[in-house]
This record gives sequence, C-alpha cells and structure tokens, in this order.
Amino acid sequence: MELFVLGTSQSVASAAMRERLHVDLQEVSEALVHLLTERGVLVEAVPLSTCARLELYGVASDPDRALRIVTRLMARRTGVSSAEIREHSYTLRGDVAVRHLFRVAAGLDSVVHGEAQILGQVREAAHHPLSTHGKGPVLHRLFESALSAGKKVRTDTEIGRGAASLASAALSMVQRDLGSLGSASALVLGAGETGALMARLLRKAGIGRLVVANRTEETAKDVASGLGAEARSLSELPALLAEADLVIGAVTGTEPLVTPEVLAAAGPGLRVRQYYLDLAHPRSIDRSVADAPGVRVIDLQAVFDRVETARNARAAQVPQAERIVLEHAEVFARWLRSRENVKVLRAVRSQVLDLARDEAARFAKGRSEHEKEAMTRFARTLARTLLHQPTVALRDADPSSAEGRALLESAGRLFGVLADEAVADAAEAPEVVEAG
Repeated sequence: MELFVLGTSQSVASAAMRERLHVDLQEVSEALVHLLTERGVLVEAVPLSTCARLELYGVASDPDRALRIVTRLMARRTGVSSAEIREHSYTLRGDVAVRHLFRVAAGLDSVVHGEAQILGQVREAAHHPLSTHGKGPVLHRLFESALSAGKKVRTDTEIGRGAASLASAALSMVQRDLGSLGSASALVLGAGETGALMARLLRKAGIGRLVVANRTEETAKDVASGLGAEARSLSELPALLAEADLVIGAVTGTEPLVTPEVLAAAGPGLRVRQYYLDLAHPRSIDRSVADAPGVRVIDLQAVFDRVETARNARAAQVPQAERIVLEHAEVFARWLRSRENVKVLRAVRSQVLDLARDEAARFAKGRSEHEKEAMTRFARTLARTLLHQPTVALRDADPSSAEGRALLESAGRLFGVLADEAVADAAEAPEVVEAG
C-alpha cells in the first residue's frame, strides 16, 4: 500500500483554471464511494478543499492506476482534459505527500505564511461526515498528525503573529480606497466560514451598517446575532445590492451569484461607487460586473498578488516551522513503517518468547511452583532484553527499500520464522509493536 496526494493550488494553477477544476464535495464523495467499494481502486481516500486548493489524499495498492483513474474521472466531471489536469496539478507520494499535508496544516504552503484559516479547513476535511466512509487507519492517523503539527507550529513560532488571512488582507485593500468604514454599508453574501470571518473583521473595523445574507436565513441569523448585524435572505439580493457600498462574495456555487442582470434588477438606486470583494471559489461575482460604472471588483487573484509581498515579513519563522513539520513527519513515518512491519515483529517475538517459555518449563521439571514461576519470569525477561535491539531494527526498517526488505526477510533465517509470508502480508497489520 502507498500513500499519495493529487492536487491543484495557487502554486500551479491560476484562479481561472482552479475554477474550471472545481468539483462539488458531494460529487467527489459519491465518486470516491464507487472507487473505494465497487472498483477497489482506492483503499482509503479523503478530499481537502480550501479557497486556493483542491486535493485528494489516497491509499492504494497500485497508486499509478489510481491516479490515472482519478484524473480521468476529474476530466469527465469538469470538462477539462486529462492533459490540462496533469499540467495544472501535482502528484506526491510516500513521505513527500506526508510532509506536504503537514506543511499545508502549518500554513507553510499558503499564499500568506501562517494563514489563520487553513488549520481549521484541514480539521474540517478530516472530520467532515462525507470523509468518514473513505478514511481508514492510515489517513486518520495522517490527518490527526497533520493537525498536531499545525498546532505546534502556531504555538511554538510567531509565523501566525500579524499574519493576515486572505480575508483580512483583502479588507485592507478595500480600506485603502474607502478610508473610514464608519459611514459605509457592507453586505456579506454567505454565512459559511469565510463569510462569518469577514463579518467579524468588518465589525472590528468599525463598519457602519452590516448585513449578512444567506440562502438559509437562519444560518445568517446565527452569524449576525452576535455582531449587531442584519440577517437577510439571498432572495432579496437586488434590493440588498442597491443599499451596499461594499459587497463581500463568499458563496460557493456553480454559477456567479452577482451578475450584470442582477445589478440591473437593483434599479437606479445603486451607490455611485461600489466595491465588490470576491473571496469565493468558484467566484460569487461575475467578472463583467467590473464593467458597470463606478464598480470595482477585487477577486482572489488580486488578493494573492497583494499578499505575496507579506511573505518576507514572516520568512524568519519558516526554518523553525519546517523543523517542527519534519519532526512530526518522521514520527508518522516511523508509525507507518511499524504498522507495515508488525507481522514480522510478531512472528519473531512470538518465536523467541515461546522458546524461552518452553526452555524454562523443561528446566523447571520437578521443582516447586515458586521456583517454576521464578524461572519462567527470568526466561521471559532475558528474552525480552535480547529482543529489544532486533525489535527496534525491524520496527524501523523501511519495507520500500532494498535494505529494509532484506532485513525483514533475513529475520526468518535468523529466528526460524516464516518472514517471507509475514513481509508479504505486512501492510494488513492493524497495530504497532513497541520496542522493549
């Protein structure tokens, strides 16, 4: 079995290309069920989606085949050719894939180093109900370890101090033009994580009037209630646009929510100047809205370009954060190797401990029960002591390397067990054997 990730992000694809590659999480999960259960292409699978990336983490016995099938599936779902998908995506395997997820959780692979939202998005992917059917022991451990690494980086370094999220960086771009927000009216479209964050930031910045609109008005009320904001339904969109100086797009959908037609429906009451800040992926605001008089649209790509310069301010924290990521990745790698090697270890330890027990019983014949127990304890203690170093070596052996496999296979000859069979079945082992 091998762990891999297939993904696309701002590092390899433009915002326009990522929009074309967008797939609804429900659709992804339905497709994964088919690949996991009916076709057996994947053993485990968990998707990760953020505003700047879409990734699939998988475990497969034949990762090359799995990657080909997943790529073809993406091509059918999105209409983007397999060749274009390969051009604008990356494939990472084994330890490299592990370190990648840990760096993502730590905010080291974000547009803004230490981005506040990313750890929560990794947590949501790990614990999302749609991921339950695809997450087995390897990916469960992988994501929990990644969350631990991300929290450690945020606790032990200052990489997140003063680090703007994409949302706050975008708001600063608007404030530069609008100046004081005290007399402005803001409309937040969407009450999800990004919409709620923007509403909090706007309130903290002193916005005059704040309206949160959502498809489900009750959800909008949940966000608005603690912020002194108004909660409205998206069915009122044209009228709401007419009253707003600043519109935040944070609704993900297959089609833009704000279009020239919707603006026209708002009538002549639109403000002389309006700012649209689109933080959704795919976009909430149609590109052509920017052609309307007095309208300025700022999208994710513009925000990415702006915050790129902020990387240098946190660059000094990156080496320490990378060390933390590497330490956690090495711990996970040892666990994975230990899990794969557990059958070999079991066979060796069982053989030696059984021999120790049998020899103790043979020499204890005719002795008292107290003496028999003492000899049995001594034999097992001596066996465990002698087993310690071989256990460590076998536990840490890398079965994917020639040296590691040779060590595992030689255990059969050295200890008189069927190690070849154990090596072949190693990936099925469900637990870890500790040294000592």
